[in-house]
Amino acid sequence: MRAIQVYEVGGPEVLQEATVDQPRPGPGEAVVEVAASGVNFLDVYHREGRYSLPLPFTPGAEGAGTVVEVGPGVADVAVGDRVGWVEIPGTYAERAVVDSSRLVPLPDDIGFETAAAVLLQGMTAHYLVKDAYPVQGGDTVLVHAAAGGMGLL
Repeated sequence: MRAIQVYEVGGPEVLQEATVDQPRPGPGEAVVEVAASGVNFLDVYHREGRYSLPLPFTPGAEGAGTVVEVGPGVADVAVGDRVGWVEIPGTYAERAVVDSSRLVPLPDDIGFETAAAVLLQGMTAHYLVKDAYPVQGGDTVLVHAAAGGMGLL
């Protein structure tokens, strides 16, 4: 299968298309056909070597797609399910292996591109307003670096 590989750290020119083995699921894992992969600063930091990974590696840590195979013991997802995930390395590829417990089911009205782009940011926002500081009615909240506007609580 096709994947992007990094054989040496550096600028965008180190991203190389490569042919790699098809992934196989182990116990508790699913293989997902990647429809969209998120792109974040973490991916750039890995490529540049700021946060080192063993070479070579396939960049990307979040994505969305369709389950195409499940390993032994997987009961929470099935072949054909639309899913997204975060913090799973190797998503700049046609397929990725993901621990099935880390997969997030996607409603039909959420596109793969949207899920790959916002799942991590949404989880971060939820954590900040629910756990770090439980925002309540009447609180003033600054949304920094928001794209597309602000909402009300």
